[in-house]
Amino acid sequence: MAKERAKFEAGASARNVDPRVASGIFDLMEKFAEYGFNKSHSAAYALVAYQTAWLKVHYPAQFMAATLSSDMDNTDKVVNFLNEARALGLAIAPPDVNSSGYAFAATDAKAIRYGLGAIKGVGHGACIAIVDARASGAAFRDLPDFLGRVDGNRLNRRVLEALIHAGALDSLGSNRPSLLAQLPDVLRATEQAARERAAGQVSLFGGGPEPALSIELAHCEDWPLAQKLAGERETLGHYLSGHPLDPWRSELNALTGFDLGELERVLSQKRDRRGEAQVVIAGMVTAIRKRGETMAFVQIEDGKGQLECLFFRDAFIEYGAMLSRDRVLVIEGSLSDDDFSGGFSLRAKRCWDYRELCAGGQRLDLRIDLRDSATLEQLETTLNPHRPGTTPLRLLVTTTAGCGVIEINGAHSVRCEPELIDQLRALPAISEVSLHLPRPWQH
Repeated sequence: MAKERAKFEAGASARNVDPRVASGIFDLMEKFAEYGFNKSHSAAYALVAYQTAWLKVHYPAQFMAATLSSDMDNTDKVVNFLNEARALGLAIAPPDVNSSGYAFAATDAKAIRYGLGAIKGVGHGACIAIVDARASGAAFRDLPDFLGRVDGNRLNRRVLEALIHAGALDSLGSNRPSLLAQLPDVLRATEQAARERAAGQVSLFGGGPEPALSIELAHCEDWPLAQKLAGERETLGHYLSGHPLDPWRSELNALTGFDLGELERVLSQKRDRRGEAQVVIAGMVTAIRKRGETMAFVQIEDGKGQLECLFFRDAFIEYGAMLSRDRVLVIEGSLSDDDFSGGFSLRAKRCWDYRELCAGGQRLDLRIDLRDSATLEQLETTLNPHRPGTTPLRLLVTTTAGCGVIEINGAHSVRCEPELIDQLRALPAISEVSLHLPRPWQH
């Protein structure tokens, strides 16, 4: 093996592989040589490894679709495979009763369609019934058409609600709450139609296609992003159409300077002699594993990447009360390579609740067009529930007379919360919202 090292490292160098990376890879192979399988076994593994690697490189969409389908019942594996697929540049299309099959499928060289079978609570029989009904006619038009054509014995209310929350029926209605509101009436109508068919009732002239169900469909306002995403996590095991941090991503990135998808770059730029980088990261707590009263392993993710944060004794004692699922945290610590997972880990030193940082905002800047007389009333209606507070406002306004700056403070200052930022950005007259947050780790 010592003789082979020189050949391996020379070949890696010729292919522009970092010498440190090449040496580390060979160290693993050298260690494995001490207890490796017999030659026939090793040769078989090598052939399979080569074949799968070749498929992943040349047919990434098909390879990842097959890999996802092989473990559809294991949510953790599906999430990891989806992250891998996105890292390969593949787009993940959501589940859709008008497009999806039971399993994941490659729709082209760069895209994968989510499989209906990966939705929690939707069994194989229901998926096949949907696919068969779709194959026998045109695309489903709306909820009555869908329930009128799919075998009702395969679809109960629980399955239909799971399909709605997962987004698989989005093409059949204006939004998910409307589909849920329509469901009881449409179910009653389709069940009545099924009873009439069973009783032998037919049209006056007999034969011909059954008339479409005539139902007045309810319409509801769409859910907030957080509620929609909560339904996806319940039925898919993860967020698919977005992330709860999306409304505040610019504020979080302004605090830390990067997202969790950039950890490799950050570590390579800031690595010290011990191989660590002192950083501040931000993200949502998705999992916690505690070991007694002295240690916790906390999984943080932000929709761009994920990171395991280690809270050892001192940090755990001081900040353990903050460690709860779905809480958004800002964490200062030492970032390093994680040889066990192949990713990165962070040893936490200090920790802050993002909501509390927002409450201590230094200033809230709004760029707003006041040429419409109703705009000021909309702004006040949005701000009043968040008064009094400690964060002053600076309005960069456009009026019929020109442009200017208005400073608002004192009793008219606001109590900044992440939801307020989201609400302000939804107002059509506001083109820019910027919250200046304190950086307590700099003091």
